[in-house]
Amino acid sequence: MPSDVPLPPIYLLGSSDYSAQLAGHIGAAFSFAHHFADFDAAEAMRLYRDSFKPSVSHEKPFAILATHVVCAGTDAEAERLASTVDLNFVRRAKGEFQPLASPDEAAAYDYTPIDRARIARNRERVAVGSPATVKAKLAPLIERTEADELMITSMLFDHAARKRSYALLAEVFA
Repeated sequence: MPSDVPLPPIYLLGSSDYSAQLAGHIGAAFSFAHHFADFDAAEAMRLYRDSFKPSVSHEKPFAILATHVVCAGTDAEAERLASTVDLNFVRRAKGEFQPLASPDEAAAYDYTPIDRARIARNRERVAVGSPATVKAKLAPLIERTEADELMITSMLFDHAARKRSYALLAEVFA
């Protein structure tokens, strides 16, 4: 409603093979949630493109790769900031949905071996580092997925650090 206004293009955000194929079958653009998906991003994008059927909103496939990035002036600073992400991931795995912790709070947290294993697994889906490090990590992923667009999320405790992360990314990918 109203009926005289065209609908915007349809985009489907997904994290599985099913969502990739569904987006293709309905002719929607597809955004793959690499930042929390267990399914392989390149395989999801392939399935999407292979199953794509043109629609009113999209004549050809349009794939967005959504991923998590923590970018800072140095690798060490990015690692410090990313500790917020690590602790948030650990807490969510335990059913604890709390506000983001500061890097100091994250550093003081008593991580179990299981927590550390979860962090290591999650870090495979997060690009952390200086602009050059992040670009080096993202470039092969972008190439493998053949993404038309990159969508970035940055869960950082400090809003200024989050804005700086986005600004550094914009500079390195400009």
